[in-house]
Amino acid sequence: MKFILADYVKNFQCDGKICNSRCCQDWQVQVDAETWQKYKNDFDADFLANFETSAENLTVIKTDTQGKCAFLGADFLCKIQKAHGEIFLSAICSSYPRVTYKISDKIFQQSMTLTCPVAAKLILLRNDKIKFIPTENYSARMIVDFTDRIDNAENFLQLQSSAIEILQDRNFSINKRLKKLCKYFGAETFDNFDAENHAKTLIEIFAEMYNAKLTEQNKKFLRESYLKNRSWTSESEIIFENYLVNEFFMRCYPHAFLADDKVNCRIFVTAFKVLQFALILNIIARQSFTAEDLINLICAVSDMLDHSKGGMDAIKNFALRCDDKNFSDLMLED
Repeated sequence: MKFILADYVKNFQCDGKICNSRCCQDWQVQVDAETWQKYKNDFDADFLANFETSAENLTVIKTDTQGKCAFLGADFLCKIQKAHGEIFLSAICSSYPRVTYKISDKIFQQSMTLTCPVAAKLILLRNDKIKFIPTENYSARMIVDFTDRIDNAENFLQLQSSAIEILQDRNFSINKRLKKLCKYFGAETFDNFDAENHAKTLIEIFAEMYNAKLTEQNKKFLRESYLKNRSWTSESEIIFENYLVNEFFMRCYPHAFLADDKVNCRIFVTAFKVLQFALILNIIARQSFTAEDLINLICAVSDMLDHSKGGMDAIKNFALRCDDKNFSDLMLED
């Protein structure tokens, strides 16, 4: 059995004091069947009273009126882990922010999601390129089975490796790398990028993601502000490279969604352009922007994509509507 690890995984150490235990607040924490059986066997009724059945008929940990996990202590540490050890954590709690995919019966991939601020800093604020290291001595409790989407594991790994090589080619700008990536996955590209319609499209996608009712005046202000300030993002090329590489690997592109490789590539590019759009809106609102602000924004957008069905649906719907010509005109610039 072979695990392919993003090189930063082994350097990760959870520290709730840094992020105020962000993952233990406002999210529904599911307890897997094996852990729930262990709890019922080993703990009393008072302990079990901290759990309930969700609308989806899943066992979840109760939260207080502020959305905090019932087991989150005042020190931002988990009461279960402190009292009983990591072995008593649910699979999701012991795994997060690690994300593990089963590519074939013998090949697994593990990376980390950017919804965790500690992981995000480790991944994004580095100058060296992210590397992916095969190892035989690793394990994971929570594994997403992707074997139904991947017919040929070796072919998938080659596609992924070649795409990441394009994304890490610092001889080209991020925009040129994304254009090359689309070409690699079979898209025809053109040199007719339309900045005005690009801005209009992002505003429509963003409004759909957040269910925002924008007036024409709102849209005009956002469009003009975005077009005026969008060049700022060129200052964050290495951070964006790390973001893109991690997203491509972590979400198992080009098979992240049930569509062909070319459509998956469109979804990937569009999600990044939405992130850039959100970044520029925040710069306009704040009048300044730090690396810490950027990390927080990326965490927030990643939350939307990971935990809101509507958020990713808006991006997928746009990608599916496009053909090569209009996608190139709206999203691919030099």
